[in-house]
Amino acid sequence: MAFVTIDACQGCGACLLTCPTHAIRPVAGGLTVRADRCTGCLECLEICPVDAIRVVEPDPCKGAR
Repeated sequence: MAFVTIDACQGCGACLLTCPTHAIRPVAGGLTVRADRCTGCLECLEICPVDAIRVVEPDPCKGAR
């Protein structure tokens, strides 16, 4: 799953236009990635001109009981 580092994001929208699942949405101060829509294709990571996008692996313990 990808996520946008808001501090680094300049709001250019390149990732918004590139995302095939429309997982990236505008928020106050930048953009955010909807985890439920992100497929991990990494197209946003490659297009971001300021390297504001990071990839994180889902926590395998999250949601476990």
